[in-house]
Amino acid sequence: MTKVESVILRVLGFQIHVSLPHTLCINYLQALDAMESGSTITRRAIAHLNTALLSPQFLYLTHQPYALATAAIYLAAREVGVKLPENEWWEVFDVDREELGFLVVAMMSMQGFVEEEKAKWSNSRLPLTLDELNKELEQRSVTNGG
Repeated sequence: MTKVESVILRVLGFQIHVSLPHTLCINYLQALDAMESGSTITRRAIAHLNTALLSPQFLYLTHQPYALATAAIYLAAREVGVKLPENEWWEVFDVDREELGFLVVAMMSMQGFVEEEKAKWSNSRLPLTLDELNKELEQRSVTNGG
């Protein structure tokens, strides 16, 4: 395990700094003057960011934190009904319409993913130990043919 970690660190050039979009989200909400309308939008936006961590699309690996924060605010504002500026405010945060649209759709698709996973695991026990996990992975590889 130590050898694998050292290889990974060497490949990354020991650059292991991680930027998360949560603080940007708060700053953007303040800049948009959207925090006055209650903390509901803040809670929803942070919830979308937390949920995106579990995304099978690996949103945190494929998109910059500022784009994730902007998409979470956009989606939360739509859900809560908070009016944001009429113009294309997301461009101020360096996010174009196409990327914003993709991220909003990806964040909205998490509900379907969760329901799918819930249905898949409803009749079986979750693997909680390493042995159980290895057994589950082995069964899946046999089932999926490889």
